Amino acid sequence: MIASLTETDKILLEEIQKDFPLVSRPFDYFGSICGIPEDEVISKTVTLVSKGIIREISAIFNSGRLGYKSTLIALETPDDSIETVARTINSHAGVSHNYLRNYKYNIWFTLTIKEDKDFGEELKKLFHGENMVRYLILPAVKTYKIGVNFKLTGRNNKNAGETAPVIKKRMKLSESDRKLINKLQEDLSIIARPWEKMASELKISEQDLFDHIEYLKEREAIKRISAVLRHRKVGYSANGMACFNILEADIESAGKTVARYPEVSHCYQRKTHPDWEYSLFAMVHTRKEEECRLIIDGMSKKIGCSDYLILFSLREFKKERVKYFME
Repeated sequence: MIASLTETDKILLEEIQKDFPLVSRPFDYFGSICGIPEDEVISKTVTLVSKGIIREISAIFNSGRLGYKSTLIALETPDDSIETVARTINSHAGVSHNYLRNYKYNIWFTLTIKEDKDFGEELKKLFHGENMVRYLILPAVKTYKIGVNFKLTGRNNKNAGETAPVIKKRMKLSESDRKLINKLQEDLSIIARPWEKMASELKISEQDLFDHIEYLKEREAIKRISAVLRHRKVGYSANGMACFNILEADIESAGKTVARYPEVSHCYQRKTHPDWEYSLFAMVHTRKEEECRLIIDGMSKKIGCSDYLILFSLREFKKERVKYFME
């Protein structure tokens, strides 16, 4: 169900999807953009969370820098086993997104594990070695874009997605780095001085907190600290995964072209499989399914690839940010 939003609500939602400012009173900063006082921004944000429009406000990390790796996995699941299989998948702490999609491989989820573990072995452990359904493990070869800022107003509000490839190399983390990462995985307090509260809990000064966050950002361990929205609640009800079977020689140009579309939140080159030859993936978010189909059809023409699938999400089983160092 699409939520009823005022124009001020929409501006606020656009802004808090961006990187939260490292200032003592971040909601006062948002108020200056929205043209309302700080206490009203806080009240609106609390309401938007309570209505389920804002899913969470926390940090997004670069898993490779923290010593983790991730992949997309697809399962071919019989209809009478979908519920059971989905619950099993959701029980894994490393699963952040889990969807039912319209294809023979019908359950698609992302799995993040420590870099020294094996995806296949992790799946076997998850299903206790019982009769496993057919599956595809499709790790990213290259990232062309990740992240999106859902546009809700007519303002000139550019997509906040990152187009640079994600750094894979693990960085050395101190105990204080880990403590801060664990704290930033929690929902940011919706109060006038949330950073001051966080700094107090970590027993450091607010300025030391800002410096430490900036340090982790500079080393690309932290991508940003921002709100994530429930896209269906703000009108983006069509969630289509476009999968292109494209020649290796053309994929670099095609990936960069597709990543420039504002409707695209994620764009990757992924490994192929004998039963899956589609190597370029793009997540496209629009308000209506027909609009999504038209955009992807336009993409296919622009990159010269007529062999593609659109897998729409029929159901969301799980969507949350990955939690690290929780073992």
